[in-house]
Amino acid sequence: MNNKARLALVVTLLLLASSMARPAPADALGERLVLAFYYAWFGWDVWESGLPDQPLQPYVSTDPAAVERHVLWAQQAGIDAFVQSWYGPQVENNQTEPNLALLLDIAQRHGFQAAVDFETTSPFFQTEQDVVEGLRYLLDVHANHPAYLRVGGRPVVFFWRQNRFPVDWWVAVRERLDPHHLSIWIMEGVDLGYLGPFDGTHLYSVAWDPNPGATLRRWGERIRRWNAEHGSVKYWVATVMPGYHDLVTGRPDAFVRDRADGAYYRDCWAGAIQSGADMVVITSFNEWPEGSYIEPSVVYGDFYLGLTRELGDLYRASEPMPYDVPGAPIIAGSVAGPTPTVTPTVALTPPATPTGTPLPTPTATVTAAPLPTSPPPRPTSHPAVTPTDVPTPTPSPPPAVAPSPPARRAGASGLLAVAVVAVGLALVLGSLLLGRRA
Repeated sequence: MNNKARLALVVTLLLLASSMARPAPADALGERLVLAFYYAWFGWDVWESGLPDQPLQPYVSTDPAAVERHVLWAQQAGIDAFVQSWYGPQVENNQTEPNLALLLDIAQRHGFQAAVDFETTSPFFQTEQDVVEGLRYLLDVHANHPAYLRVGGRPVVFFWRQNRFPVDWWVAVRERLDPHHLSIWIMEGVDLGYLGPFDGTHLYSVAWDPNPGATLRRWGERIRRWNAEHGSVKYWVATVMPGYHDLVTGRPDAFVRDRADGAYYRDCWAGAIQSGADMVVITSFNEWPEGSYIEPSVVYGDFYLGLTRELGDLYRASEPMPYDVPGAPIIAGSVAGPTPTVTPTVALTPPATPTGTPLPTPTATVTAAPLPTSPPPRPTSHPAVTPTDVPTPTPSPPPAVAPSPPARRAGASGLLAVAVVAVGLALVLGSLLLGRRA
């Protein structure tokens, strides 16, 4: 083999490795993640606000026992990570900061994970610089916790209401804080113009649609088409919901999406699976004022934990959609990582048979000392129930370092690429040496 041929072989091997190693979302995941939005801002007052249902054990979000119970229940349901709404690093009058640290520590003990839903409209983010510094703190501190959710070795950050700022603003912020995309930013909403600086999208809610499966299928197609048109690979995170009931908030546009004995939840999951979602996020684990919870309750028992396990397993067993992007591998299947075997810290009552009609508000027995209360939810608007694919509103919140963990399991194509390059270069170098000796 002459030197030109050897050089050509090296170039070919490098190009092949580059093509094989380029991760499509399904490849980077290594497994198909099931996430759930989680809220850590509840005081005792929320259980006295006239909710049509109650948790099996009313709690305050600062209680470590309650957080641990939630983590164990989530694992029982096959959920991989909580995505907690976060108002920034300020501690005063802001439960979300210390409660996120608490969640991460408890998650680490149980082999669970947590990420952040970055609330761009937080009452503690008064200026653009507040948002930048809050995001910087998240990436520098919480995202380096061993239990923080990482995909392909990169921490995942969800965003709420990123459209508070224009796309160009986010382009500049991304270049400033994460120019090499060492983290994964998932935007929310329907304006795909934001996909430039972001790495994927989700719809926080699909409850406005009586046929959510069709909406999710359309969105899966829309993201794949966007990827093909832009030569890009962006994540599609499908939202699944058991139902919706926010009348207690007093919003002028409050409404109810009946759970229909679990049929609405099943339709969401069917749409998520058929859409080829890279991840699924549940809205929600415990958003009680908006009635989208799957946390065990007086009305439903643990019915929705079991249904989540069943439907999540179907999702993980489904085939990912191919990405029509040059160089992006087609993943024929995926393997779910093991879910730790745990026993919940409390015994669940036998699941009630859902009827789709809320029962009268039960009276919770509270014996613990009162902790900070949860102010009323901020007002927000719902879109009309039309086929415009516009998502529904924000959750109802109150106004008011460890070394980087190892990367998650790498995709098979990346490992194969490394092996090809190593073997090929070894052969070429050996040939060169032999050629010199001759």
